[in-house]
Amino acid sequence: MDSLFILVLLFVVCIVVSILGAILLFFVPNRKIQNAIFFTLACWAFFISYVNAISIPMVYMGQQMLAWILGFLSAFALLIRYAGKTKKRFTVSNVLVTVSIISSALGVFLFMR
Repeated sequence: MDSLFILVLLFVVCIVVSILGAILLFFVPNRKIQNAIFFTLACWAFFISYVNAISIPMVYMGQQMLAWILGFLSAFALLIRYAGKTKKRFTVSNVLVTVSIISSALGVFLFMR
């Protein structure tokens, strides 16, 4: 298979899963299903950040650190979601995971080079 085709396929899968997950995260009314989607998206965001960080050469340490920070943003959202006490924690954690996914996906394919 052509390497460019694999890269385009990875990009399409990444974007489709990210957009579909973010939409479902905000519009599914059932809390148990929303929690499962949230956890899956948090792991997905960290995976995208991991791919981003390891694809950047070691000489670009600032960009690698930014990629890791975007990944740990989803870990911070997990912490807020499951350790918070207020009702706002669901909305804040959903927004943080969505920001982490979008910024990491854009970082992989647009800004981190």
